[in-house]
Amino acid sequence: MRKRVLILMLFLGVAIVLCGCHRSLFPANNEHRTQFDSYDTIRHGPMITVQPNEYGLPEPAVRNRLGRHRR
Repeated sequence: MRKRVLILMLFLGVAIVLCGCHRSLFPANNEHRTQFDSYDTIRHGPMITVQPNEYGLPEPAVRNRLGRHRR
């Protein structure tokens, strides 16, 4: 009886370790949601969304995002 409990606990421990060590289906760093986003990133580089102002504080990069070219 004791041997069965020990084997069961060992099996559960191995199962928990194996199931807990896998990559997520949708990683958080994957920001390309459509084929158009991927194309724009490849063609123009990563989109700049925040840039520092003259005091070094971050502010939205409105001119870069609304301009003709994003660079």
